[in-house]
Amino acid sequence: MDVIKEIQRRRYCIIVRIFTVLMLCTPGQFENIKEHCEVKNNSTLICNYVPKILSKQYDHVRFVDFKRKDESIFINNSSFGHVNWKSVQTIEFSDTSGRESGLTFSRECFKGLMSLKEIRIHVSNFNLVPAAFVGVPSVHTLDVSKCYRLDLEEVLNALKVESALPALKNLIMSEIGAYLSEPININLAAVKILAQRNITKLNLSRTQINYVNFTALLKTFKTLKYLNLSYSVIANTLFDGIVQKDVLHLKVVDLYHSVLPSKIIPFLPEKFSIANMTGNYSVIPGIKTLFIPLVFNASGVVPAMASVWVYNCTGILNEHFGVKTQHLEISNNNLKYLDLNSKCPVFKFTSFTHIDLSGNGLEMVRPTECLPNLETVNLSNNELFKMLDSHPKLFENLLTSQTKLRIINLSNNRLPNIPQNMFKQNKVIEIIDLSFNKLEQLHFDLVDLHNLRVLDVSKNSIKVLDDVSIYNLNTIGCANVSKSDRKHCSVVLAANPIKCSSCSSKPFIHWLLSSKQVNAIQQNLMCMTEDRTSINVDETVIVKIQNICNRKTVIIASTVGASVTFLVVCIASLILYRRNMRLKRKRNMDTVLAKLISGEDQYEFVVFLSYSSNDDKFVQDHVINQLNENLQLMIGTDRNLVCTGDTHLRPGFMVYDETLKCLDRSSVVILVVSDNFLRSSYCQYELDQAYLQRKPIVLMLLGHVDEELMTPTMKQLYKRDVRILWTVENGQFVLKNTWENICSSVLENVKI
Repeated sequence: MDVIKEIQRRRYCIIVRIFTVLMLCTPGQFENIKEHCEVKNNSTLICNYVPKILSKQYDHVRFVDFKRKDESIFINNSSFGHVNWKSVQTIEFSDTSGRESGLTFSRECFKGLMSLKEIRIHVSNFNLVPAAFVGVPSVHTLDVSKCYRLDLEEVLNALKVESALPALKNLIMSEIGAYLSEPININLAAVKILAQRNITKLNLSRTQINYVNFTALLKTFKTLKYLNLSYSVIANTLFDGIVQKDVLHLKVVDLYHSVLPSKIIPFLPEKFSIANMTGNYSVIPGIKTLFIPLVFNASGVVPAMASVWVYNCTGILNEHFGVKTQHLEISNNNLKYLDLNSKCPVFKFTSFTHIDLSGNGLEMVRPTECLPNLETVNLSNNELFKMLDSHPKLFENLLTSQTKLRIINLSNNRLPNIPQNMFKQNKVIEIIDLSFNKLEQLHFDLVDLHNLRVLDVSKNSIKVLDDVSIYNLNTIGCANVSKSDRKHCSVVLAANPIKCSSCSSKPFIHWLLSSKQVNAIQQNLMCMTEDRTSINVDETVIVKIQNICNRKTVIIASTVGASVTFLVVCIASLILYRRNMRLKRKRNMDTVLAKLISGEDQYEFVVFLSYSSNDDKFVQDHVINQLNENLQLMIGTDRNLVCTGDTHLRPGFMVYDETLKCLDRSSVVILVVSDNFLRSSYCQYELDQAYLQRKPIVLMLLGHVDEELMTPTMKQLYKRDVRILWTVENGQFVLKNTWENICSSVLENVKI
């Protein structure tokens, strides 16, 4: 007992000493431990506090996640008093911790930054004194994007001060006020304050906007050239009395995937059809002002559940509209069928040089002579194979009137062939993109295309090109390379199922290796051998094919010893067994593919993709589209094969019930595992449910993860199974695998 008491007494003394040391340490000592700066690229300083003295001059300074024991941080007119602050051109404040920073920008707080050009603030909550931006005469950019609790009125009050930011050109307020109870209003008073400045670029993307007075914005705000409202939700607008002269100052209008009020985009049924109508374009409301900006992006403005179908209609350009638009972006609007015969006896849209109709699921678009100066046309990610099947002549003449066309993108349209005279009139064309289709041969005329630089037929169904296709490729005129007289063009054949398993493929393989238009090594061309293995297309392939061509009948001796016979029988049995196993795997895979194509029950989606909302940008940029496109290519279907909560959970229903339904409709579960994922209770719920349903689970690791955060189930999967790994190299995400291997593995995991 005495020993136990002595041990307890010593422990108590140690605890008291530690507590005493902690109490004696001053707050400044802790701050010194936490406060630090680092230099990047020799010109950028990144700190988590505001140093009073800079050791040298920097062009850019970033303050990330202030580390202070107290909660209040004041930026005042003495914060940047040291002489080296005078050279700073960009200053940025950002917070990734999610905590309340207590940051306050006081009067004339940037005054010491004499060379400052850009102020960027990305902090959820801070205080902004109206005169904070006084004393920085050269600042041309103010970026307060991702300031979720910043009210527009605070920004306007700061800009009302007469001497605040006199050189301001760019005002970026993306996602401003997202956490506020009331959406922002761009009313007459707000417009008048903005119009006092010579602002040319206004960015209000990804913002909840209650009201926009477009009448005041266009009539009063005459210096405005670039207006970005992409991904914003606009509840109401005022758009009265606008004429062409009120819009002439606008150069770019970006409404990409914005939600517009019903007075602009009326409520459309699931299938909105217009049929058998003839009319003049002049009766369309606002058309004389619509196409004045040089760039007009209205992609994704049609509600996702609606689609537009135009059958047998005629539109007449009966008067001059004064159109100035050059780039028109109307992708992802579900414009399914455009059987619209445009006639232009009086006027043509001669200003248009670029048009983007991609991602609409377009099944038909009628050729027109009313767009004579188009240089770039993007028709990718549509369903124009249906037009080729039902209206082959119209499809062949789709580009006939586009004599100035330089770039055409017809990728991912499931086209089985291209008509012979498709590009006959496009004499100046430079790039033809036919990738991600189903071409087996290239029986279209290329002989007069003397400016062609790239013909992309990658990821098609080309096994062996015949003599006609090779002849057509050999007749390409090709464009001059830079300032030299040497001509060169590139035919891209990558990711095609090229065959080198028979003697008939020899001319094609020989052409691949000898043609100056195809760099087999650079494109990493592969071909399928007799034993169904893929090998690089190089000189050794010619030898293998020649051996096939020279192969003679092998005579098997009839009299061999018993031991040899036994060995042969064993080998034959082994080969037969392996063959049967391959056939069984092939039958299983065929069954899986058939079920996935039908898309019933658990085969509606190949993959249920589980990830933390904090990793949404990474998943959107690097995973979803690539995974879905590669699965579609392998399975041979164009429907969505990847299920995600953001896309497929129905609003208004219980989130846990919806998650279970998505899991029931999916064959395999991929977990995008990061520290954010491991800390999320909802992500753990998705893992547990997938494990309970005995779904095949594949881990995709986003960089290094902390094993201490893993649940026992996650640890078991982490240690047992091969994982998909993403790393960061030179600031870029790099996938340590191939999408083809990933998708093949996923399909092999699908249970029958």
